[in-house]
Amino acid sequence: MTVTSTLSFVIGLGILAITGCASWGGPADDLLKHVPVVEVGKPEPVDKHYVLYIPAGKPIPMYLTIKGPLFVKPGEATAQVQLNQSLYIYQEWSSLDGVNWSHQAFEGGVSLGLAPKGGLVEIHVKRAN
Repeated sequence: MTVTSTLSFVIGLGILAITGCASWGGPADDLLKHVPVVEVGKPEPVDKHYVLYIPAGKPIPMYLTIKGPLFVKPGEATAQVQLNQSLYIYQEWSSLDGVNWSHQAFEGGVSLGLAPKGGLVEIHVKRAN
């Protein structure tokens, strides 16, 4: 039995579905000069106003939780992934170069299944066209 659900991803660690309302015109081209840039894995600023930077090839821990009324208790796991291109994330916006920003630039889906060998979870993320 397989259940498939399509989700918008913010790579904002979650690996991030990019959701939310678009702000007028997006971030300024020189945003990186005015807002702190925090690399993934580093401490988050107290005011929470920053650009998240994820360098290409850097291992990113992804924390997964499976929960719901079907389960006696939630299950948790951690997976390591790496991006093939560097990525900047600011609120619901993302950029490959820190200058040109896209809103809802990613899309993906989640497949859940149960088989004799156990539960199967597949998460697929790609750049939106």
